[in-house]
Amino acid sequence: MQLDILKLSAGKEEKVREYVAVAKRDYRDVLFWAEYPEESRLDTPEKRQRVRKMFEKFGIEPPSDL
Repeated sequence: MQLDILKLSAGKEEKVREYVAVAKRDYRDVLFWAEYPEESRLDTPEKRQRVRKMFEKFGIEPPSDL
């Protein structure tokens, strides 16, 4: 956990404090962010494309803003 926090904080003391606070609430968030940095980004074109494909797979019209 400590190494993940240091990795994510990139040497910024304030970020270390933020990640420690998050880890105290739910350490799994920090683990996820450290182990899957691409997946943990809020919104990426690749994620939008995957979600669109899931909608289409189930025969559902994707939202227009997706």
